[in-house]
Amino acid sequence: MLLVDDARVVLRVVERALGAAGFTLSVAENAERALRLLDDQEFACALIDRNLVGADGLDLIKQIRERQPRCACVLMTAYPSLSSAVDALRIGVVDYIQKPSPDFDVIADRVQNAVRLQRHRDGEDAPRSGARAADDRRHEVLVRGADELVATLRSLQTRIKPGARAAFNRALADAEAHAALLRRR
Repeated sequence: MLLVDDARVVLRVVERALGAAGFTLSVAENAERALRLLDDQEFACALIDRNLVGADGLDLIKQIRERQPRCACVLMTAYPSLSSAVDALRIGVVDYIQKPSPDFDVIADRVQNAVRLQRHRDGEDAPRSGARAADDRRHEVLVRGADELVATLRSLQTRIKPGARAAFNRALADAEAHAALLRRR
């Protein structure tokens, strides 16, 4: 798994939570280092900060999706906004996490579910390892996150300017389809 964030404290906390959950991590504090790691390794998941010093996390995700289309990308941001959520959905981000999270341990569940969802999108079978109860709990976390994103987008729907409604409605439809896919599991 690739973890990219320019805030060392966030890196340490998230790295600890994901390491405790059994993830093997490659860590980068900037986009350039992340791109070098992408040249050397294949990743099942990339957890990327939205606002990197000197780089845009969404631009980095676009490059990841081009280089490794099977990599599940998850965007983290301390500054969530409708436009970044819409942009993230458009480029294929599997999950959108606000930081700081009150419970960084939930990130491990959301990352595992992001990988599972990406595999489903790619037409692969879901991973067969792990206890069923833990798998169900992780799935519930991902469904809840998708439902929260849809609810947030719906609450903002009346505030969208006329020129942006078509793009917003497409993003909302994508988010609703994503949530429905998760609920069908």
